Amino acid sequence: MAVLSSMSHASDPSPLQDFCVAVDDSKNAVFVNGKFCKDPKLVVAEDFFKSSLNMPGNTSNNVGSAVTPVNVNNLPGLNTLGISLARIDYAPYGLNPPHTHPRGTEFLVVLEGTLYVGFVLSNPGPNMKNKLFTKILHPGDVFVFPIGLIHFQFNVGKTNAVAFAGLSSQNPGVITIANAVFGSDPPINDDVLAKAFQIENKSLILVIAIMAVLSSMSHASDPSPLQDFCVAVDDTKNAVFMNGKFCKDPKLVVAEDFFKSGLNKPGNTSNNVGSAVTPMNVNHLPGLNTLGISLSRIDYASYGLNPPHTHPRGTEFLVVLEGTLYAGFVLSNPGPNMKNKLFTKILHLGDVFFFPIGLIHFQFNPGKTKTVAFAGLSSQNLGVITITNAVFRSDPPISDDVLAKAFQIDKKVFVNGKVCKDPKVVTANDFFKSGLNVAGNTSNNVGSAVTAVNVNNLPGLNTLGISLVRIDYAPYGLNPPHTHPRGTEVLTVLEGTLYVGFVLSNPGPNMKNKLFTKILHPGDVFVFPIGLIHFQFNVGKTKAVAFAGLSSQNPGVITIANAVFGSDPPINDDILAKAFQVDKKVVDYLQSQFWWDNN
Repeated sequence: MAVLSSMSHASDPSPLQDFCVAVDDSKNAVFVNGKFCKDPKLVVAEDFFKSSLNMPGNTSNNVGSAVTPVNVNNLPGLNTLGISLARIDYAPYGLNPPHTHPRGTEFLVVLEGTLYVGFVLSNPGPNMKNKLFTKILHPGDVFVFPIGLIHFQFNVGKTNAVAFAGLSSQNPGVITIANAVFGSDPPINDDVLAKAFQIENKSLILVIAIMAVLSSMSHASDPSPLQDFCVAVDDTKNAVFMNGKFCKDPKLVVAEDFFKSGLNKPGNTSNNVGSAVTPMNVNHLPGLNTLGISLSRIDYASYGLNPPHTHPRGTEFLVVLEGTLYAGFVLSNPGPNMKNKLFTKILHLGDVFFFPIGLIHFQFNPGKTKTVAFAGLSSQNLGVITITNAVFRSDPPISDDVLAKAFQIDKKVFVNGKVCKDPKVVTANDFFKSGLNVAGNTSNNVGSAVTAVNVNNLPGLNTLGISLVRIDYAPYGLNPPHTHPRGTEVLTVLEGTLYVGFVLSNPGPNMKNKLFTKILHPGDVFVFPIGLIHFQFNVGKTKAVAFAGLSSQNPGVITIANAVFGSDPPINDDILAKAFQVDKKVVDYLQSQFWWDNN
């Protein structure tokens, strides 16, 4: 450990207290992570509780789906805890359109119906360009969508479908691709979009006109990943060690690595405590490796107990599907007059309750019938410390002298990164690269070239959380709308004049798909937040040059048009026609422009 550099993280900041319940009133409050904190002495169990998630959403809209989110904006106790939840309802043939979450990995568990789901990679390497992974999901199946990647769900059945999603951020954001690109406020310049999507302006203006009248959809900690995924594998040959697991060769990764069935089956509760936990973590679902989230099904017999325990590496949310639970957690050391404070709540069908990371918590079924709940957790392998077992059944036993006086529990530490070179053989060349004075080749459809310097071509960047690119623009050249799923970007212009902009995700009322734009001249600097769709366009008659720094050693890049219309295999044109509210012929045309070029 002494030779390791400290890690840069991009997930929600770790809390430095048991909780920081969000409050609108700033009087006598502390500002933390975008929200003011409620006075801890005024915090109550209701701050961690929300009901009615058993109520279906209204799917009578253009896409036939409804997302009911539970995040920091409607459950204040989530503030700083790095996790959230959503219920998603789908009408027959309903679609949750292609979208991204700039700040969170998502896992999805299907409760009813049949869903066709998929996600598109960013830039994992040769022969993997815009690779599409898809799967048909049935009740009890689980699927993972890595942070920042474009993904979708489509109800392929004739009946309603219902799913729950957990996300590894208190406010993961959502960027619905069609809405953000064609419905931004104000609109993105049609010359920019025409060049990005390689179509005539008339066709594009028609798409914009249709999209502008659509309402945007509401959608629903481990170290951030440094790649799209790192599927865990036991075979270490030709593998990379990452975050406690070896990574499977990306070319061998399949949709099944992100999929598991059987979560509709009850666990065996015939034990001393009358409960059964069926976990779905990196040990059972290898695609979860480095993605910072997991899931459990918990079954309770009549008067069954999930005993007092802690999760040393994850906040937990619990949603009740059947029965009634008495749930609670105990604080650690928030301050005077709050010593070992217990928060409890009776939970019913559709209720949600959150247990902050590391705190002792429990659930008890006080009824005469069975109870079922699902739990989402903000770690791929959060750990569980059952208090009685850890203290009184350790191997070898803890000395009774120690237990008589006090007891302490250790927590393991995991490190994310590639295998490190022996420090004794490191040289200055590991931190050096030349040639960034050479202009890139802009003789392509969009008239731009990006020359990247990241961990793949400068090994000394490993674990340092930063990278660099040079961007060259021909006259009227475009760096098309794209996202970086793992990095914020700061751009500085060296030559020429650029028109730049980015589109927000879901910051709140009156900010729907808000577009921020600016004309930049030499010496100007502009910032593009992590995961948001952004672009740069050379509005001058001469070439332009810019340099960009990014807050990840391998930030990834998802070029929107290429990923949506050029995925491999192509996204079903029925899905894209419904997402973009256009005729399938338009989709087929766009796919014909991008698919062969990309593949």
